[in-house]
Amino acid sequence: MPHWFKDMLVVTYEELVPTYFSYNTLKTALGRAAIRGYGMKRVMHGGNGRQLLVDFDTLPNNVKAAIGDPRKSGHPLEHFYKTDVDAIEFYTNYTFDDNSYIKDDAQERYITNASVLRATILLKAAREQERLNKNGSLMGIMKTLAEDATSFNKILKAKYEIEHSLPENHRRFSDVLRKFINEGYPGLIHGNHKNDNASIANERLISLLNNMFADKVMKPTATEVFRQYDGFLSGYVEIINNDTAEIYDPKEFRKISKSFVLQYLNEWEHKAATHSVRSGDRQKEMSKFKTPHSLEHPKFAGSIISIDDRQPPFEYAKGFRMWFYNAIDLGSEAFTTWVYGKTKEGIILDFYRQMIRNYHEWGLNIPAELECESSLNSSFKNTFLKEGNLFQHVRIEANNARGKRIEAYYRPLRYGLEKKREGWLARPFAMSESNQSGGAQIPMIPYNELAEGCLLDIQTWNNMPHSIHKDKTRWEVFLENQNPNLKPTNYKAFLKDLGYKTETSCNVGIIKFNNREWLLGDNGEIYLGEKLINLMKEIEGRGVEVYWLDDNNGEVIKALVYQGDQLICEALPKPKYNRAKIEQTDKDVAAREIMSSYVATIEGFRKSQKKTLDSVTIIDNIPVTLNNKFQIKSLQPDAVKNDNTGEIMPEPNEEEWDLNNIKTSVNTPLKDRF
Repeated sequence: MPHWFKDMLVVTYEELVPTYFSYNTLKTALGRAAIRGYGMKRVMHGGNGRQLLVDFDTLPNNVKAAIGDPRKSGHPLEHFYKTDVDAIEFYTNYTFDDNSYIKDDAQERYITNASVLRATILLKAAREQERLNKNGSLMGIMKTLAEDATSFNKILKAKYEIEHSLPENHRRFSDVLRKFINEGYPGLIHGNHKNDNASIANERLISLLNNMFADKVMKPTATEVFRQYDGFLSGYVEIINNDTAEIYDPKEFRKISKSFVLQYLNEWEHKAATHSVRSGDRQKEMSKFKTPHSLEHPKFAGSIISIDDRQPPFEYAKGFRMWFYNAIDLGSEAFTTWVYGKTKEGIILDFYRQMIRNYHEWGLNIPAELECESSLNSSFKNTFLKEGNLFQHVRIEANNARGKRIEAYYRPLRYGLEKKREGWLARPFAMSESNQSGGAQIPMIPYNELAEGCLLDIQTWNNMPHSIHKDKTRWEVFLENQNPNLKPTNYKAFLKDLGYKTETSCNVGIIKFNNREWLLGDNGEIYLGEKLINLMKEIEGRGVEVYWLDDNNGEVIKALVYQGDQLICEALPKPKYNRAKIEQTDKDVAAREIMSSYVATIEGFRKSQKKTLDSVTIIDNIPVTLNNKFQIKSLQPDAVKNDNTGEIMPEPNEEEWDLNNIKTSVNTPLKDRF
């Protein structure tokens, strides 16, 4: 299989010998081309650890056709690459020994690298099988895989706005790939030009005719194209390629007939391109050229939902209609999410938040797959709508009405339920006479009344019979037939992008936000012991950001604690229990035990730290002044008034003192004192 080498498509010796050439014929052809300057071009000599590489474009046509040109179907890795949703699950939930999470940018790098390596493993198997089928050698495959992975970064950056960080050196790349195969996700954590001149001329001619016909401004007919081409050959018309600035030379083209132009421009392979450029109606173009899929109805609820916006056919003011954004579960046909407003701006984030609230309230996991339109959703394809985050699979349809199943349900909603309500607006050019306007004046419906009517229609719709399980309503099928393979909602993968943000701090193991106190933990468990102490070492006394989302009753569903881009832990409600022991239930007792253990963990750590301290005395003789040149007289000792010195008393002789016979005046009789 050809691969990329320095922006050039090349093939190896093993891919050519012995399937297409013998050793001698290949050597002769390459030597002859080197002398003549044309023919099969050698890109790299073999030997001394190098592979013999030959320019794919210089191979004979039959050899190229047999090998296959990967450029016609994209980069080799594109056939196998997709975001590894299991890698997202692993890296967003991975914690180190101290219970800390991987930072967001590192998570993105690991997920991208793992996805590319998954695709490389599949490409490796396909490439090995291809060589074995052609009795070729398996030597050098790892080097071609490394080169393909390096060149694939251009595709990743253009299509997904990401890049992998895998090594370009093929030996180091091989080491990383083998380690990934052996260890899995943890292993990534730590850091000839065509010889047929007639064919060439014919292809250039047809290409020129197609380029002339594809003028979407003038939209010439095939007859006009023939007239312009004839004038081009005669020198009256000049044709310039806008992309390459090439001025076409009439001498390179031959005289043709009008029927030749009509024949080629009407062939499907040419119309598929030219009509796509000329068409001003994408939906009509797709109906003519895009083959529709035939899809079976999903068996389970929760497998896939389809979402789109719509304007119910009513006006609340002259020329103004309200906007709805809805989600319908395709397995049950029930509407599961709905939001509305006077404009579409800002409605999309409210829609996804409301979806999470609804599914949380019903005790259900988020659906596995989403299909949606591009205009409002494309800006989120690299955040919460990236596959594996909020949904396991995401399909964003760009201006393709047939690609969203919800469109088919809007028609029966419009003509089956809404048509019965006052103020219903008919389509100006409805095909059915019964759906055309009757000419009567249509009243305006007050906004709040209109919203209530639309919600009643959704309620009625969900309580109507299911199209397959006719003995059950759509809502009953939705609740009773959930897909058993749905994954739990992974809040850590999307809450930072979709939730609300509150800046707060942690004090004595308590975080305050949303008028409540919260404790530290993770995965729904309040941490105690060493786990709690490790968390407090990270954030105690420091500022943190809490990303959270509330339910339909205003209660917090999930709250995650971050410091910058680093996920630290989960914030969990501080337990409360009844003050009066006689009124305490089992729930109160459990709450008291948790709170007591939480406090004891912090107090125990504080006391153990206190015992490590030793008492010290600090004598500080550091002078605070440079010198004592400045003095205030009144602060000095009194001056000596005369020269007489005081009398010096002799030191007492301790031997003359009888310490046992010292008496105070209190012990002397009164008569002896006078």
